[in-house]
Amino acid sequence: MSHNCACCRLTFSEEEKNRYNQLRDKIFNNLVRTEELADGYYFVFSESARDLLHDLADWIPLEKKCCPFLQFSVLINQDEYVRLQLTGPSEIKNFLLNELELI
Repeated sequence: MSHNCACCRLTFSEEEKNRYNQLRDKIFNNLVRTEELADGYYFVFSESARDLLHDLADWIPLEKKCCPFLQFSVLINQDEYVRLQLTGPSEIKNFLLNELELI
């Protein structure tokens, strides 16, 4: 699926756009649930998702290039889940849900 946010169209080369779309689709197709935070979300993935940590490591710099106002954390706890925490300014929650096409 091609994602057409303005910042991605303006920031990425064609190769980066393709890689970004591939990684984003692969990562978020494995989304188990979303947990709301005061200033963003935890996106919760199964720890068993193939190559998830490698994909996150490749995707985060691209997303940061497109959206430098986001703060990223990857949390690996004792349960079977990996949490990607995305936070930012007060309007970030609506932006994330729309940008990631989760609503």
